[in-house]
Order: sequence, then structure tokens, then C-alpha cells
Amino acid sequence: MAPNKNDSNGPVDGVQAIKVFSRGMTLLFVTLLLATVVACDIAMKMNILSNHPRYFLPSDSDVLANDEHENTIGNNSQKGSFCSPRTVNVSAVEYHSHHRYYTLLKDSKFESPRFKSHHAELCNNSVSDDIGYKHCLPISGRKDSPFCTGADRMDLLTQHTSQSRCYASVLHMLLVEVYEELHAFNKTPLVVYGSLLGAVRNQSMIPFTEDTDIAYIGHLDRNNELGQALVSKGYHFFFFGIWRVCVAPTHPLASILYDSQMSIAQDYLVPYVDLYAMEKLNETDWSLEMFGSNTIPAQFIEPFSQVSINGLPFNTVHDPHYFLTTLYGEEYMSPKPRY
Repeated sequence: MAPNKNDSNGPVDGVQAIKVFSRGMTLLFVTLLLATVVACDIAMKMNILSNHPRYFLPSDSDVLANDEHENTIGNNSQKGSFCSPRTVNVSAVEYHSHHRYYTLLKDSKFESPRFKSHHAELCNNSVSDDIGYKHCLPISGRKDSPFCTGADRMDLLTQHTSQSRCYASVLHMLLVEVYEELHAFNKTPLVVYGSLLGAVRNQSMIPFTEDTDIAYIGHLDRNNELGQALVSKGYHFFFFGIWRVCVAPTHPLASILYDSQMSIAQDYLVPYVDLYAMEKLNETDWSLEMFGSNTIPAQFIEPFSQVSINGLPFNTVHDPHYFLTTLYGEEYMSPKPRY
């Protein structure tokens, strides 16, 4: 029998309609709630981006982030304002030997130094050509024996303070890397003066010396390939009476060598290399900067000989005894006390 259209099913249909309406309203409410949450999240992110764009959005400076001369300027509520130079990326540097020092250097992660107001000018590389020692990284260290006897650049790869770091360790690093660059560019480097004296006495750096000494043959210029090679490795190459090299604020080890208690470097008061021009005048005579007005007989200069400093070989003059006796006297093997 077919159902009758007039059968009494009205209440059931009403309940079903209410259920459908309730589900629809619940779904609409949930959808609106989710949309509101998403909108709030987007608004918050946009506000952050608008207030701090350089930390989230790529810019020209971010593209240049691998440039060793890019600086960072910041402000820490506890430490005050500071700047940080972009230190050399050692993974991109081609060193001239496979010595373990370079392997460990490339495997280490060092932060850039932070320079506060009294050192902020160290972040400005554009004036480094003209200010001599003032662009050298402020570095201090011990100069006493026997603590610093045999000081080596390997010592620098561990954290030190000025009370445990040897000045001569920094000088050894400078000696080796500057010598390698001079050799790579056919400048015929020779260790002379105090560096030769330390090599002959103890086959090491003199602990209490202020500098290291290398002679060279040829022409030097900050803007030629040699000059740029030194700068690219984190050294400040400058002319101050003669050519000199010191550790720049961009050096890979700058953060652990930097002494924030020092003032901007004064002349001769940081570790540095003196570079002395040497020239063969004729078949019988050589000249050497700072050797006085005297020439050096050729038989005492060539053929070159070798000395060892911390186990590494370096070329020097043919007759070190003649050279050192002329400069320091017959007693050159005995260190003179400093008062």
C-alpha cells in the first residue's frame, strides 16, 4: 500500500532540520575562527618584518655577506653599541702549504670581534691605507722567558688571555705567512736582524722582541698582487718609513687576539713585521735597508743559506755569523738584559 501524503511525520522532519542547521552553524563558526587566527598570525609577522627588515628580507648587504670587508653594526642593551668587521672566510683562502696549522684554522669557527666606541674606527677599512699602525688590531701578550721560549703560532688556535698568550706566538704567525707570500710572488725573502738572531741562538723566536724582520728583493705596493694577497688573508700592509705588516681587524683569529683594554694601536706597540728592501748593486756588493751606509760584500750574502725557526726552514744570508757580528758584536749569542 502506497504511503499517504497526509500521514503525520511533521515533528520528525522538524528535528532533522534543526540538526542540519546546527551542524552548519558549527562549521561556519570553526571556519571563521580559523580564518581569524591565520589573519592575526599574518598581521604579526608583517609587523615584525616592517620593524626589522634587514634580519628577514634579503638585501644588497645580505648578498655581499661573504665579503670580508662587510661590517655589522649593533646595539646590545647590556653591552652597548658595537661594530664588527666581516672577518676573512678561511675556507675561501688559498694558503701556500699544507701545514697542520692551516688545517686546524680552517676547521675552527671563530666569531668576528666586537669593537665598542673607542675602537669603532677599526671597522672602517676605507681609511686603512693612510693611518699606519692605527689600523692594526690591538694585541697584547707576555714576553718573558722561559714561559714564552719556543712560542709558536699553533698556540694561537686555543683561547688565551694577555696573561697566557705569548707575543712571540703572534710574531711567529706573521713571520711564516708574510714570508710565504713574499716567496710566492718571487720577492726572495730572507730572515735578517732580530729574526735571524733568534734562529741562530735557539731556532725560535726571541720571546721579548717587538717585531720580526724579513728582507726582500724587488718592488712592493699595497695595490699589487702581493699587497692584495696579504690583505685578503687578514693583514694590514702599510708604509711607515719602510713597508710593514700587522694583524688587521679582519684576520680570522681577530676575536681571540683582540685586547679590548688597549687603546687604538700606537706606533710599534703591537706585533708587526718589518720588511727591508735588499738589492744586489753589482757583482761585489749588496745593500740592505737599515744596515747603515755600508754595503755588504756579496760573498757574505750569496749563495743563500738556511736556518730553522720552530722546525720550519727559512732562507737567510750566506754567512749569518758575519752578519750578526757586524750588527751585534762578538757576544751576539748571549742575550743582553733589558731594564
